[in-house]
Amino acid sequence: MALFGQSLHREPATQLQPLVDPAGWEPADIMRDESWAYTFTKADIGEILDAVKRFQRGGAPLAQMRVQDFALPNVQALLREARDELLNGRGFVYLRGLPVESISADDAATAYFGIGQHVGRPVSQNAQGHILGHVKDYGRSIDDLNSRGYQTTAELGFHADHSDYVGLLCLRTAKSGGASRFASSVTLYNRLLAMRPDLVQVLCEDFYYSRGGEIPPGKEAWYAQPAFSFHDGYFSARGLSSYVLKAQRLPGVPPFTEAQKEAMSLFRKTVAECAVNLEFRPGDIQLLHNHVALHSRSAYEDWPEPSRKRHLLRLWLRDPNGRPLPESVRENFVGVEVEGTKHCAPVDLIPA
Repeated sequence: MALFGQSLHREPATQLQPLVDPAGWEPADIMRDESWAYTFTKADIGEILDAVKRFQRGGAPLAQMRVQDFALPNVQALLREARDELLNGRGFVYLRGLPVESISADDAATAYFGIGQHVGRPVSQNAQGHILGHVKDYGRSIDDLNSRGYQTTAELGFHADHSDYVGLLCLRTAKSGGASRFASSVTLYNRLLAMRPDLVQVLCEDFYYSRGGEIPPGKEAWYAQPAFSFHDGYFSARGLSSYVLKAQRLPGVPPFTEAQKEAMSLFRKTVAECAVNLEFRPGDIQLLHNHVALHSRSAYEDWPEPSRKRHLLRLWLRDPNGRPLPESVRENFVGVEVEGTKHCAPVDLIPA
């Protein structure tokens, strides 16, 4: 019996036609039916923490962990179902109850990284090669051309990260704000198509995105791809948040057309109406499929004490057998790799 209980019915996706996809959920349905969430049992947690101890006894750096290094004889079946729900179901899963408040930071990071190994392959999240990321306030401004949203306390627009799946483990919450929100891009597309098919056509054409100063060898400081893409009967989407606005300040990027401005305005208004806001508690793991879900965050005020500050661990996971994508899209969903990047998995980072 499937743990997450979502229908897997999908029909081939065709541009400018309504989508039939299990990732096309409505917010009210999500709030009414919590079959998307699973709470770890005492036995599950014992198995995970035993795997943590085995890995740590081996002495290998966390970044060198592979799935065979974090054996979960029973929990692995749950994680296979979680991956299937990401790829073939709603496109999101919550795993709750990891005891982050009663274990060390090293144990929490190792447990989370090991769980992620059973869902996908971690990829680099920045030019420093972090395959375990830290979402916290680094004192950066969202308006800085080379800043990343996760380094600030600012509200973030709905977006998709540069990987097939993104995972967030909540270690600590903010003093106020910082709510995690996400929306079905399938539902967004269908609502927009019903209202303005002419603007959906615009959204199926290229927009320009800033790379945030993290530029692979031989590439420009920007890249181009549609907000909505179609390939081999599959739909995929990405957001129109600060990176498209920052790209307007880069050489070689054309200014927005009037049609693009109108499409972006309707996109942003409608995606907010498609979103759910789920309580994010310490020990919760949120997993999203970037090609069918867009996520955001409200602005937040943090605690003054360093030990209490909002802190999420992040994974970007690639699925070699994931959703088919156009090559022009796929090349931008394999993490961040620049010249000299060396992968590492820091257990914590002190904001500069």
